Amino acid sequence: MKIFRSELQVGLKKKLFEIPSESMEQDSIRFYEDSIKCWISSENTPHGYYLRGKLNVPFLEQCDRCLVDYMTEHDIDFSILLTDKKELITNEEFDVVYFTEQHDNIDIAPVLMEYLILDRPLKRLCSKDCKGLCSSCGCNLNEKNCNCTNDWSEPRWDSLNKLT
Repeated sequence: MKIFRSELQVGLKKKLFEIPSESMEQDSIRFYEDSIKCWISSENTPHGYYLRGKLNVPFLEQCDRCLVDYMTEHDIDFSILLTDKKELITNEEFDVVYFTEQHDNIDIAPVLMEYLILDRPLKRLCSKDCKGLCSSCGCNLNEKNCNCTNDWSEPRWDSLNKLT
């Protein structure tokens, strides 16, 4: 997603960008819409340009318990400093992207991709009360109850069970 210096000099006020989803896809990330919405505001600073914005991301996820695909939408806030001051690149308050006076545009897609990756949950669940799959027959327990008996007793361990 390219932003031109001329736009930054004038200033952006919640400008809407629509990013094609396929340009942001990776092996583990899928989307259920063709575009990701991104609103960006900018302001001139003594160090360069400060960008603040929000991504609206329509993820297509697979539940870790029942393996069903489901849709979820995330709103991700971000802030980026575009600067030619090398000493600011190690700033930990916000992301800093090196942007010199010789460049007339900047591609911030790699930085936005990092925000997408970092926002994804470690455990993806279709609902907080997802029952998952039966460990015996594999049926989805959210859709039906199975008649499996979960008798996992192992006669070798009977003497240990008597100790409790």
